Amino acid sequence: MNSALKLFPAAGLLIFTGLANANWTGGIEAGARIGSDERPALRFFLNKASEPLSHFTYIDWIQVSGGSNYRLGYEPTYRVSHSIYSFGRFSIEQNDPGGIEQEIEASVGIGNNLFQRGNTRARIEAGIGAQQLEFIDSTDEADGFVFLSGTISSSLLALVRLDATISTKVNNESTNIDTEVGFSIPVGPGTQLRYVYQSQRFNLDDRENIVTEDNFFTVSYGF
Repeated sequence: MNSALKLFPAAGLLIFTGLANANWTGGIEAGARIGSDERPALRFFLNKASEPLSHFTYIDWIQVSGGSNYRLGYEPTYRVSHSIYSFGRFSIEQNDPGGIEQEIEASVGIGNNLFQRGNTRARIEAGIGAQQLEFIDSTDEADGFVFLSGTISSSLLALVRLDATISTKVNNESTNIDTEVGFSIPVGPGTQLRYVYQSQRFNLDDRENIVTEDNFFTVSYGF
């Protein structure tokens, strides 16, 4: 656990080092989840695609029943070879109406681009991380975890792009399985419309499993 929690200051150092670089591109993405509790969301993001080190950072705002979520994230990627890369992910989330006042998560891992044929790509990622939760009642909790994910993306009918990801995260008390399938289509210069389906399954020790589902549309514009 202690070694996993050391990821937090290391990730913070990566943020300041990465953001010192110039030549960033950016964009804005807005959308809403579909259902009885429609939840609008907004993301501002910056990206620097360079070799061998690239950077991605974002700020999210999500309106939910009872309040709002705010999330700040940074994800550097270092390309080791043509197919192998290493990466880090760091995020801070504030004001979750679900009872969590603050959530901090940091992870590092290795990815492998399994194949690329035309517009079809597949990759797999694995790594370790740590999570610290601070609840509204002033209690807190910290735990380490391991994760594994696989992603495939492909262009359909020349315009529609399919992205599908399945990932699992395991810690001492639970196993989380996340599935996401998205379809995107360009609707103008630098602009695309995207539909996403998400499913999350939480397998808790000695408790009933929890399954949640979400559908939402987003529109993004890059500059």
